[in-house]
Order: sequence, then structure tokens, then C-alpha cells
Amino acid sequence: MNDRGLKVLEQYDLKVAATRRGRGSYICETDKGKKLLTEFSGSAKRLAFQNKVLALLKENGVSNVDYILENMEGNLVSYDRDENGYVVKDWFEGKECDTKNEEDIAIAIKNLAMIHKVMRMEGTEEDMIYQGGDLVEELERHNQELKKVRAFMRSRRGKNAFESKFLESFPVFFEQAEDSVRRIKESTYEKLRQESLNKGQLIHGCYNQHQILIGRDGVSTTNFDKCRYDIPVTDLYQFLRKILEKQDWNIALGMKMLGEYGSVRRISDMEMEHLMLRLYYPEKFWKLANQYYNMNKAWIPQKNVEKLEILMKQQDQRNCFLKILE
Repeated sequence: MNDRGLKVLEQYDLKVAATRRGRGSYICETDKGKKLLTEFSGSAKRLAFQNKVLALLKENGVSNVDYILENMEGNLVSYDRDENGYVVKDWFEGKECDTKNEEDIAIAIKNLAMIHKVMRMEGTEEDMIYQGGDLVEELERHNQELKKVRAFMRSRRGKNAFESKFLESFPVFFEQAEDSVRRIKESTYEKLRQESLNKGQLIHGCYNQHQILIGRDGVSTTNFDKCRYDIPVTDLYQFLRKILEKQDWNIALGMKMLGEYGSVRRISDMEMEHLMLRLYYPEKFWKLANQYYNMNKAWIPQKNVEKLEILMKQQDQRNCFLKILE
């Protein structure tokens, strides 16, 4: 983002005292508090839905969210002379959630539960286009992609370290992938999904350590651009899995996280079953396969080989955690 974008601030009812560069953005000190100026190239309709969700959170006491300001013409998106789009959001001081710090993790998981508790909104027909897709269809597509990657690797001569390790571990992970889809089909998933949609339940859609700022003003939650109508444990699954992968599937930590979430928002039996089945699917294995297929095959980063080795080593501990949840 270049300095020309700062001219856009003139379109807002703000007195700007100072600006400094952020990550692809500008952090602005104004007479109405800290703001973030960042480029925007998405859908204005999607942005309006996002701000509607953020307004709901603020009305229900979750005030530290990156609500988008209207400019003086009443629009959420402002344009410079080259027709580049920008938005201005409320912003907060704080450090990102540290995935190795249990206190930070506890703050983040309780924050997620609080968000889910108040994130319900009766949707218009237009709002309801922003809902999660069918999980079974998504995972079946992932399984087809895994088979495609395996077939491609098998056809290659002189396999590299990543390809050899991937093919070696494929039977174990693919069995989990197929079994997970079968069990989700047989579970209460569809009933849970319909109940969530009927209640107007919303989720963040990309809740991870990068979206959580912890500072003097408490915890702040940012980047709701993937918020949608969906099952709330979808967020919980994503956050729990990422933390536990970084912590070698520490069982005590995993159970503590579930306890912290449950102390704010109860996890129903159907939700717990769904969470366990989501965790059972080898998503990290699929992601590594997908990255491999879309990169230059002549040079596979050593980091990807190491990630696959870690994934294989973590299997026993991961299975122990899943057994406890069953």
C-alpha cells in the first residue's frame, strides 16, 4: 500500500493526528480513536453484511471488533483518483495471540465462545447467501484430490523425499479421510447444520491467532471477512486443531481449551460429536498435498518434508486425544 492511499482519509469525518505503516495498511491516530486504513477489492454487498454482523456484536457487548466506518457520503468503500478501493476500520493496540502461551490461548478460546454466544441474527434472503457449504461435499472433493495427487506421484520417476514420504503415509491418512466422511454422513451433522441455520447462528469463519489482539483494552477480534451462517464448532475446530498441531497434540491443553470454551458457551452432544469427526479428518495432510500439487515439482521446500514428518510422528498422540472425545 502506497502513501497515495492516505489521501482517502480526507473523505472521512476524522481529524488525523498521526499515521504509521502497518502490515499492508496504515494505523491512524484520530480524534475518534485508533483506525486502520487498508486496501479493499472485494464485494461491497459482502462488506455490508460483514458490518451488519459487527454491529450485532457491538450491540451485545463485544465492542472490540474492527467495525468499518462510513465515509462522509455514507459509503463503506472509498476510492482514490485511480479507482483503488479502501476501507477504514476501528483498530486496537495489542499483540497477536501467542500459540505457545496457555494464558493467551485461554483468553482467545473464551473470546470465541462469547462471540458465538451473541452471534445470532435472523437473516434476510439476501443475507442467507452467506452460509457455509455442505461439509460432506467438500471433504469428498478433498478425497478425490488426494487420489489425484497420489496418482501423479506414482507416475513420476526419481521421486524426491516429500513424494516418497507422502506415498508411504498415504494409506493411513486416506483411510482416516474416507472413514471420516462415512461417519459424518451417518452422524447428526445435517440436523446440526439445519438447526444452526434456523437459529441464525453465525461464525467468524477464520478464527486463528493472527485475528486476535491482546492488549491493555482486553481482547480484540479482527478480520471478519469470512463471517457466515454456519455451525459454531467450525470455528472451534479450526482454532483447536491449529493450536494442538503446534503443541504436539497436548491432551491436557486440548481438554483445558474445551473446558474454557464450555465455561462460557455449552457445547452440545451433537456439537461435540461433530467436533470429534472434524478433527478426525486429516486436513493437514490434504493441505500439504494441495500445496505440493500447486507448486514447482522440481524443488520441494525442505520445510514441507519436515511438516509431513511431524504429521506422521504426531499420529499416536492425535489418536489418543480423539479417543478421549469419542
